[in-house]
Amino acid sequence: MTPLAEKLPTMTDPDLKALRLNAVRLSESGSPTKMATAAELVPLIDEEVARRAADKTTTAVKKPRAPAKKKVVPATGHQTALPDSKAA
Repeated sequence: MTPLAEKLPTMTDPDLKALRLNAVRLSESGSPTKMATAAELVPLIDEEVARRAADKTTTAVKKPRAPAKKKVVPATGHQTALPDSKAA
């Protein structure tokens, strides 16, 4: 296995996409060594992408949302909790 193939699990999804595009391009034209290496990488990249897609579908369970918080009107001015004693 090539050193680049060992790095596939650590690469991001956009990096894998770019690497696959480059590998396909190099497998069609380039030096014989590069063509062979690129041809080996394409199926490995496809396997890694498929593995990640399978992981996302099995672990894509949404957490329940927390209940919405009630809005509290801020207290303004002078407020008392005791009734007026003169009214009795």
